[in-house]
Amino acid sequence: MLIVTVAAYSTPSPAPAASAAMLNRAKSVFAQLQSGKVDRSQLTPQMNGASDAQLKSVQSSIAHGSPTSFEQQQSFSQGGYTYAVYLVTFADGSKVNFVFALDSQGKVAGMRVTGAP
Repeated sequence: MLIVTVAAYSTPSPAPAASAAMLNRAKSVFAQLQSGKVDRSQLTPQMNGASDAQLKSVQSSIAHGSPTSFEQQQSFSQGGYTYAVYLVTFADGSKVNFVFALDSQGKVAGMRVTGAP
């Protein structure tokens, strides 16, 4: 018998150190967001529900050219998803945080761009 407590779902567990595969996927999806041409076959059904207008909004917030660095700041697993937060720096000095999540099948389950300090 398997018993799971609520705490197991609410407390993130640390993910392994920086994963090259996760980093490569994050960079690829970030580049797709910048270009405005996201491969929707890589997205979960929920993420695929994002409108083109929503994606364009994200695209405009990261229109700083190609990133000069893409550094993992944090990673964790929770509820069957693996998350990573990357600090993305551009040649003009602009920085954003890119939160990226994959589900257990490797589909993109979440992405968010926020301003970095």
